[in-house]
This record gives sequence, C-alpha cells and structure tokens, in this order.
Amino acid sequence: MPELPDLVHVERKLREAVLGAEIASARVGDPTVLRVMIPEPFPGTLTGRRISSIDRRGHFMVFTLEPSLALAVNCMLVGRFALVPPADKLPKSLGLALTLDTPAGSQVDLRYVDDRRMGKIYVATPEQLKGVPQLGTLGVDLLSPAFTLENFRALAKKRRDQVRPFLMDKSAMASIGNAYADEILFAARLHPKTFVRKLTPEDVDRLYAAVVSVTKNAIEEVAARDEPINVKVRDFLSVRGRAGESCPSCGTTLREVRVGDSDAVFCPRCQPATRTLFVDWSKLPS
Repeated sequence: MPELPDLVHVERKLREAVLGAEIASARVGDPTVLRVMIPEPFPGTLTGRRISSIDRRGHFMVFTLEPSLALAVNCMLVGRFALVPPADKLPKSLGLALTLDTPAGSQVDLRYVDDRRMGKIYVATPEQLKGVPQLGTLGVDLLSPAFTLENFRALAKKRRDQVRPFLMDKSAMASIGNAYADEILFAARLHPKTFVRKLTPEDVDRLYAAVVSVTKNAIEEVAARDEPINVKVRDFLSVRGRAGESCPSCGTTLREVRVGDSDAVFCPRCQPATRTLFVDWSKLPS
C-alpha cells in the first residue's frame, strides 16, 4: 500500500497539479471500490465541482469538492493514483477517472487504479466523513505536533499486544504500514514479536526515535526521487522486501516471520527475540 512517505509525496504532487481544478467529466470503472454515501446520481454529480483542497489524513487522501462534497480514498494494498492525458487508454483496473480542467488551462485525468479492487473510494458530504470506516477513528498523525515522546509513552503504556501490531494500529497512530513497521523495528533493534508490556523505558524511547527518524528520512528520500505518483519507491529500504538477503548492519541473513495477519522481515542478530519462539532464527546458519 502507499504508506505515509508515499502519500506525503502524492499529496504535494496532486496539489501542484490539480488543486483548484474543475471536474469536466467523471467515469467509473470497476464499481467494487466505490462507497457512495449520497443520494445524488453518481458519477454525474461530480461534474462541475471544483477541487478546493487535497489533504492526507493518515493513510487516506481526502479531496474536498465544492460545493459540499468529498472523496476519501483508502488505497489499501495496491491502489494508486495516476495523472495522465485524458486520451490515454483506460486500464481494466480503473476505479474512477476524473477529467479535470486545471487552473493552468490544460486538461488532465486524475485516475484511481486498483488491480486487486481492495481499496475504497468514499463519496460523502464533509459532515459524513467522520462515519467513514477508519477515517473517523484515526489516531495521532505521525507528522502532527501532538506526536510527542510523552504521548507515545502513554500509548505504549496501554498496550498488551506485540510491538509490530501496536505500530500498525491506525487508531493509535496514523499511519504505519507493513514496510515502515519493519524499517522502524530494525532501526530500534526490536524483534517484531516483542510484547509492548515487556519493553523497557529505554526501548520505548528508542522506538519513538525510530518512528520519527525513519519517517523523516523516508519522506525526504521519496521527495528527492520525485517519481510519478503511481510509482512506489521502496529500493532504499533496509529490510522490507529483502528476506533471504544479508543484513546491512551485521551480514546475518534477514528472515521473514508471521506476525498477526502479515509477514515481518527482521534480522535475528540485530533484533534478538526476548522470549522463546517456535523457531529460534539466531541458531540457524546465517
């Protein structure tokens, strides 16, 4: 899924390209991704509306349309945005395409494409947004001034689950996905199956510092690459997607382990287990 560093880049590029644009026409592809919460005919009701704001809220991208409408997009696993000429062929995985008259006097298509049809586009009034699943219950944003060490300590103190699910709980923090959960835990030198209640105060502080530094560095790297908004930049990550390769810090083979409903990649030496697990990766050949 596009994660926070990706979406910060997407938000900036979309604002530069289409903020203030008027919707000339709208086309629906596969309606599976749509959740229309208004009674007006869709997508016809979008025509003539102006994009007055584009805001990332956690892992959602929210487009405010004037008058009195909003699109809240949760890309989930593989959903992505694209800015292309209106004449470009529509892909089979299209969810929604908006042909826009931009303030610069040109036309461009803003498309949402989802090969797995797992993402969601919520069409709602601004007042209805608080009822959108997950959006209305997002925790503290990682880039907000409210994301302080003190608040992070308070969040951790309440947890009884493992540290990776804690990081990925979007009702606690908005928002960390699979890729950056692995990167943060690697930077903090914590095994993904460590229970939060077993963390020392020093562990908690180190974990907070890792969240801040990994997020900041990734945002800067993605911005520096300046790829099109449909491209995910992942090749600079230390461990995610590198199971079976050598740890960049110690050379030990990186391993993959199931944590909850997803797989985590970690280094058995840099991130040693703090309890007995079914497989002791540290005793296997590196």
